[in-house]
Amino acid sequence: MNSKRSNEAVHDGSDLWLINEAIDLCQAGQLFYSQATKGAIDYNIKRIFGHMAEVRKGMLSRLTALFKQVEPRYPRVVESIGHLTPPLSPYYAEAEKAMAQNRMTKAIKVLIAAEQYVLSRLKLAAKRANSQRVTRQLAEGIAWLQISCDSMKNLPLNE
Repeated sequence: MNSKRSNEAVHDGSDLWLINEAIDLCQAGQLFYSQATKGAIDYNIKRIFGHMAEVRKGMLSRLTALFKQVEPRYPRVVESIGHLTPPLSPYYAEAEKAMAQNRMTKAIKVLIAAEQYVLSRLKLAAKRANSQRVTRQLAEGIAWLQISCDSMKNLPLNE
């Protein structure tokens, strides 16, 4: 067994940073996709956006529970984390603008780029995690997000 990893929640506070970033990424996406689902007209887009929101909601639930379980052990780390602001706002603002202009192909392209960013950040977090539990939670979410991203890439869109 790798001495770096453990079945315990977290050896030190470093995984809290990773969990917090994942939570922030999921919150931003869940909020965006929940709103975008309401405005989507196309059934396939509505379905994919809804799935993206649900995946993030599930990830948020599990990651938040994990964070709360570990948080009391490392109060100084928690105090220094604050709230990260993932640089997703420009992606989501551009996608919203394109959707408002009924330019769904452009919106989907922007959202695919945003999803690639989220996936790369989550994959990096999974690699850096000290805890197997954190790695497993991230890997499960990554798999579901990848499926949704692939579905988005395969949408037949016409402008």
